[in-house]
Amino acid sequence: MISKATALAAAEASVLERMAASRASLVTARNAMQLRQIGASPSLVARAREYVSVAPNVTLLAAILVGSLVVGPRKITGVVVRNGLLAWIARTVRRLAGN
Repeated sequence: MISKATALAAAEASVLERMAASRASLVTARNAMQLRQIGASPSLVARAREYVSVAPNVTLLAAILVGSLVVGPRKITGVVVRNGLLAWIARTVRRLAGN
């Protein structure tokens, strides 16, 4: 006859083996999913956020485009040239004076 302790030990070993197999399959599935996500191209929204955070000039160009649609290209050109050019000149002069 099998003792109670032996039966419990055998049941525990069986459960631990199933848990280990389940964990191994989950780890394999997670790694496969991560590889698939790395290989996939990012979404349009993610790329747009990256471009805006990396290049503030993209935001400026978008503002110019929207402004030209709302106000008109002739008026927005004057504003961009007046404000953008003066800001660029001032920034360049400050940078050269700092050196």
